[in-house]
Amino acid sequence: HFLFQKSRSNDQTVMLQDANLHASGMYKCEVNGEGPSFNTVSAEARMEVIALPQERPTITGEEKVYASGDVLALNCTSGKSHPAAKLRWFVNGQQVKPDSELVFEQHGLYSTISSLLLEVEPGHLASDKINVRCEATVRSTNEVHEPFVDIRNTEVFGKPT
Repeated sequence: HFLFQKSRSNDQTVMLQDANLHASGMYKCEVNGEGPSFNTVSAEARMEVIALPQERPTITGEEKVYASGDVLALNCTSGKSHPAAKLRWFVNGQQVKPDSELVFEQHGLYSTISSLLLEVEPGHLASDKINVRCEATVRSTNEVHEPFVDIRNTEVFGKPT
């Protein structure tokens, strides 16, 4: 159940309070005119309730010091959301493809785990460190508003040669 907030609504916007995921669906607005014609006008639209993550994405598995030829094996885990977060990896500012991605559901909320396996090359260690970023994006299916994006950065360092 949710509450209609009349004081925050107008002829263009309806404000609902305490809407949960079950409130998603088709809604119809109908306006009835007064006599003598009693014209009726209506419109329908789909409303989607999304749940944003309460926690930032987390990166695990880093050892902090790597040498050329080592394999960087990292996991990025999103906070629980609805719909599921899409995760993207960036190494030194360049997007890289993950090796695997799993989505888990619990009580209507989703958590995404993305794994990255990257062989460290000399070019990665140009400044003696590697900047790794995991970006979690939660996007509604109807694309009405900008998506929610949360970013987690970590740095790992190269061994002196």
